[in-house]
Amino acid sequence: MNAKPDERDPQREVEDRFIEVWSDISQLWGVNKSVGRVHALLYLTSDPLDIDTIAERLQISHGNASTSIRDLMAWGVVRRVTHPGDRKTYFEAEQDPWTWFHTTIRERRRREVVPVMERLHEAAGFAEGAGKGAKGKQREQLMETHDKIEKFADFAHEFVDLIDVFLAVGHGRMAKVFRTAAKLFPKRGG
Repeated sequence: MNAKPDERDPQREVEDRFIEVWSDISQLWGVNKSVGRVHALLYLTSDPLDIDTIAERLQISHGNASTSIRDLMAWGVVRRVTHPGDRKTYFEAEQDPWTWFHTTIRERRRREVVPVMERLHEAAGFAEGAGKGAKGKQREQLMETHDKIEKFADFAHEFVDLIDVFLAVGHGRMAKVFRTAAKLFPKRGG
């Protein structure tokens, strides 16, 4: 029996709400909204979906769905699934949030953090060289700027060290550490 036009399917409404929340969260991380929506849909569905179904369900173009899938596969959070005798390719998302969070952090470190750290060291080296070549007040200013850049670089290295610990320890044990720490430290109000 078909639902009346003004009645919404509760399952679809729940999915739609989660998909929109996840796309907003994705954007906070600098991820395209469509990529976040596709990831959320694949996370929620119990069966792998093909590109056409994804595009239709999310009301996006086939090309947008395909590009989003390609991005998610490159990040290692979605995988290709085939069914014997079926020519279509299907896709499914990793179901453990800690696993895809771990994978995403590893990829972001490789793609984004490492290049930024290299540029930070180049900036520090340039500041140091400029300071050594200057005289008087300009030299003092340049050396002060160099010191500030080095101080920030030290901070950035500590942050990268935290990322590396998270990646080395693994998502399972790290999740336990986070849960334990959350119980020990008071929560701050909004």
